[in-house]
Amino acid sequence: MSQNTILFLSTQDLAKKIKNVELTSYEVVTAFYSQIEKYNSMYNAVITLNKTEALKRAKEADVALSKGQIWGKLHGVPITIKDNYKTKGIKTTSGYLTLKDNIPTENAEIVKLLLAEGAIIIGKTNLSVLAMDMQATNPVFGTTNNPWDTTKTCGGSSGGCTTALATGMTPLSFGNDLAGSLRIPSAYCGVYGFKPTFGVVSIQGIQTDPKEKVNGLKSLAVAGPLARNIEDLEFAMDIIAGNTENDKRIIALNRCSDSIYIKELTIAWTDEFGSVAVDNEIKEKIKAYISKLEKAGAKCNKITPPIDFNKAWKTWGSFVGMQGGYSTSNFVKWMGLPFTKGVLKDVPMHQNIVKPTSVEKYMTAVNIQETMITEMDNFLSQYDVFICPVSSTKAFNHHVPTKNYGTFSIYNEPLLANNEKVHYYMATQGYTIPFTLTENPVLSMPISLGSDSLPIGIQLIGKRCSDFKLLKTGIELNKYAEKLILPLQK
Repeated sequence: MSQNTILFLSTQDLAKKIKNVELTSYEVVTAFYSQIEKYNSMYNAVITLNKTEALKRAKEADVALSKGQIWGKLHGVPITIKDNYKTKGIKTTSGYLTLKDNIPTENAEIVKLLLAEGAIIIGKTNLSVLAMDMQATNPVFGTTNNPWDTTKTCGGSSGGCTTALATGMTPLSFGNDLAGSLRIPSAYCGVYGFKPTFGVVSIQGIQTDPKEKVNGLKSLAVAGPLARNIEDLEFAMDIIAGNTENDKRIIALNRCSDSIYIKELTIAWTDEFGSVAVDNEIKEKIKAYISKLEKAGAKCNKITPPIDFNKAWKTWGSFVGMQGGYSTSNFVKWMGLPFTKGVLKDVPMHQNIVKPTSVEKYMTAVNIQETMITEMDNFLSQYDVFICPVSSTKAFNHHVPTKNYGTFSIYNEPLLANNEKVHYYMATQGYTIPFTLTENPVLSMPISLGSDSLPIGIQLIGKRCSDFKLLKTGIELNKYAEKLILPLQK
């Protein structure tokens, strides 16, 4: 089997071929390192290698198989991990200069689950500083490029994961999502990302700013997989969704054994909401895709969920400002308001991030979130899935912040959608944040290439705690999407 064939096999095919001794783990791991050595200088996706230990472990995996021992579902299969998950003995920086030499002494819970199934970590992937921007760039490792056009962003914050997948440098990767960090880079790079229901995968072990003594993100943030096909997302979720020895709070999910047929699906969809402009070509491709679904027998209704999107954006900002910035005093926030008020006047979610807070404001946010979860649940009780854009634009040129407020990047230069100026954060996060707040599972999947040969993706939003049914539905709906040949795939 040629090296390029190995590189673009699905994760499940690799696992099967290793277990059947059609391929050795050492052969597979070596192939991915060869690809990294050949192309990573162009894309800068994998930023810390675990080569010595990974090759040693691959040899051990092959010896174990020769003795009839199978470690688990990922026996001898290479994977990559976003660089804000703690990995024992492997540098974990979160793209933050303070952590540039940080080597954890323990693994994040998700990493423990993957290693317990026999996975081999070949490297860590690039991200934004503390995973708080929608591009993968930081002062420790620099900028990750888009696999389709290196002048463009790969998206963030899990952009190293998606570029590595799209260029054949990993078969499976793991990131996290607070504002779209799994969904946006998947769409920009033409691969698949899955944001689970909040609380079904442990987020213990995400490396935050060390000046914060505890991880304040106790709601909204989720951990999830990224892959080159939906079946691998389903395979990965089966491994990472569940309680661990150190985290017993995880919500149990039912695995879906239903057969999903296009003619039995009722789909809600829109190509724009909240008055946030969307590139005309994205809207045209979504309409064309919906037309295919209708012709195949699906019932499709153009409708928007009855939630107040402006209030959703602001409430998300309230949570992030209170939980992610709890170590910043109200006095410091108050002093900073004059510097941020003008540039954030068109960004409702970030207005509340930087504002002073209180217990009353926190409880108000909790109550609003509860109401919106109920509104979204009631809406989705009538539909199998809701389809909408991922962002206002396709992958855009590398975009440099105007200035930084601590670790938070401020952008004065807007992005353009149909020559309409859209604030950077509204263009990138406007379509993802509402479904973070409502805790729904979301599948990001490509449906086409644009006229500029850049991928166009959509979000498929499912009912809370119906993660596996959403993935099964995605597999059925993916049959009607355009199949992309990735840039280095032959």
